[in-house]
Amino acid sequence: MSQLAVELSDLRGWSRQVGRAGTDCTGLSSYLSTHVPDGDFGAILELVTYEYEGLVPAFTAVLGEEGVRLGATATSLGETADDFQETDARVAQDFGVGRAITDDLRADGFYDVAGVLPVGAPSCDTAALPEVSFGFVLDKICDLTEWIVGIDPREYVTRWIAGDIEKAALQASAWQHVSDCLDRVTDNLSHGQAAISRTWRGGAATRSADHVERWITELSSQSSAMRRVSGHLRDMIRSSVDLAQNVVDVIRMIISICSAAISSSYIPVWGQWKAVKTIKEGWELFKTARKAIMAFWQIITTIKNLIISLVHMVTIESLPDAPRVPA
Repeated sequence: MSQLAVELSDLRGWSRQVGRAGTDCTGLSSYLSTHVPDGDFGAILELVTYEYEGLVPAFTAVLGEEGVRLGATATSLGETADDFQETDARVAQDFGVGRAITDDLRADGFYDVAGVLPVGAPSCDTAALPEVSFGFVLDKICDLTEWIVGIDPREYVTRWIAGDIEKAALQASAWQHVSDCLDRVTDNLSHGQAAISRTWRGGAATRSADHVERWITELSSQSSAMRRVSGHLRDMIRSSVDLAQNVVDVIRMIISICSAAISSSYIPVWGQWKAVKTIKEGWELFKTARKAIMAFWQIITTIKNLIISLVHMVTIESLPDAPRVPA
């Protein structure tokens, strides 16, 4: 066992720094609740809504509990300093170890190397989904398509390129902000632990250092998980935009090839035959958009499974318990 040594003001400074880390985690929990209220991004991403919305309470609950437990850890460190002080005053001098407990009334090195709160507002870095305007020509083509092949392309278009991509981008930014902030909390704890290790030694110091190392590992793991959530959202956004653009391009091509057929449909017999033939060809072309939708589903299903795995990774049970100083 290493020989006891403790500088009381440093230990109290360390206690305050751990307390700030707890306050930061509580603030991050509130930030996430505010900026990630739900997972309703419209029909285009509805496949992941249920699983994604399960992430939010899981992460906010863990962050909130971290605030509580780090706060309790800070309290226990302060109580440890008080216990050392009382021991020094009552009995330590009698055993000849009082010189190991000192207090220079200065807490050196227990500042945060990176600010955490307040967290910046999330930003949107993506364009809106492309749109198709259902004007007279397209409406006429869709009416003819429904009459000839029995399916209205407008239903596919309005369903599969409808969505709030800007909202998803803002939430991706919010997840990234929280991840970055957790990295700063980890850096602050690492810096403080390095500082206290210079003036606090002994069995209690070793146990405390092990406890803080568990916190650093857990916070780093959570930061990584949140960064992956942000990345998954951005992947879904990119895939959604690609899908929507594919559908829009196909619709525009159908309009182009069918417009002439509609114009000539007023010619008896031949014109009507030509219009029907062209509409059928246009429908075959539209099937390529349906294939793109199927491929999109596969991508989103994969991302959904990754999100499910993240829900099970972050749990309150995995957090370090708050240490207690015996009465």
